[in-house]
Amino acid sequence: MSDQEKLIFPQNFDIKVIVAASVPIEDSKANISRVFADCQTIHSYVSARASAKGTYITYTYNIDLENQEQMNAVYDGLKTVPEIKFAL
Repeated sequence: MSDQEKLIFPQNFDIKVIVAASVPIEDSKANISRVFADCQTIHSYVSARASAKGTYITYTYNIDLENQEQMNAVYDGLKTVPEIKFAL
């Protein structure tokens, strides 16, 4: 990554978390929020949207990140939640 491509912290952005729709919405939201809380990340739920076939739900959260380490911790934490398929 070049110097021009590096993120400047603190950062505030929307993160999208794609989850298997077979998991109840409240359980998924609780699991995602738990990861943010464990990483001491300020977050707020924005929206949820089902895929066309209803197989997945994309949750959007607004998060505040203080540094690269915190960002890495969030993505690593999300990887530990079994129903999460992808986060961007």
